[in-house]
Amino acid sequence: MSRFSASDAAFSGFRLVRENLRAIAIWAAAMTVLSIISNVLAIQYFGRELEALMSYLSDNSNPDPEETFRLISDLTPLMLWSLPYSLVVNGVIFAALNRLVLRPQDSRFAYLRLGKQELRQAAVWVLSTLILMGVLFAGSLIAGFLGAMGGPTGAFLALLGLLGAFCVVIYLAVRLSFAPAVTFENDRITIFKSLPETKGLFWPLLGAYLLAVVMSIIVVLLIWTIVSAIGLIASGDLSATGKMLRADTSSLQAYFTPAGIVQALFSGLISILTTLIVFAPAPTIYRALKGGAPDAPTTGGW
Repeated sequence: MSRFSASDAAFSGFRLVRENLRAIAIWAAAMTVLSIISNVLAIQYFGRELEALMSYLSDNSNPDPEETFRLISDLTPLMLWSLPYSLVVNGVIFAALNRLVLRPQDSRFAYLRLGKQELRQAAVWVLSTLILMGVLFAGSLIAGFLGAMGGPTGAFLALLGLLGAFCVVIYLAVRLSFAPAVTFENDRITIFKSLPETKGLFWPLLGAYLLAVVMSIIVVLLIWTIVSAIGLIASGDLSATGKMLRADTSSLQAYFTPAGIVQALFSGLISILTTLIVFAPAPTIYRALKGGAPDAPTTGGW
């Protein structure tokens, strides 16, 4: 029997927003500024390539894999630059989230820092992603091998292999979901020490996480509905709604239209809200299982 309420945990992100409006507003403002700066740099140097890829994908319901790969390869320098940027930003945000939940008294700088804790959080997400991708890749190889048998039997076994790999990925993602919180608490990179903490809690954890994802989707849709309504009232142009959902990235002049500015201003808020709603349940549940206060750090990693 679980020692926490899955429904209460799923709404923990909303409670954090309500109880820490000032800190969350600072997070959203910082994320908005960083998003605008990164978008400006990306459009300045790779605007045409970005617009070519987005236009091709939006105009073709069945895009050619070779053409898609060619367009993506043109953006390789941008992706190489975006990867470390994303890791640092995510590390800062997830460390701040864990600090807010596990050490709420440490509220300096609105819980935002840039140090070892943030680098550990980035490392945890990289390692967890590699583990999950490795499992999915192995499952795909097995499914391909089974599919090579040919016939309905081979196709059926290949489908079972893919479904099995997908289920294993979900299972591991849930069982490893405490890794960021454990890492933050122990000041050491820990991945597999999340397993004993989540033992026997898979189904209530999965329920809490799924409910949180559904709520985040509803929040995003609600925000974009409101923003689109405001844009429609202000401009009287029905096409403005579509432009807000995907701004023109071919040039800075095309991007900084009213629709592009609205998208940029709300992107930071949406990013922070979805992060809190989806990922706050894990450290919140971890804290509840620990009795509301972190224990003394343990030695050793992993």
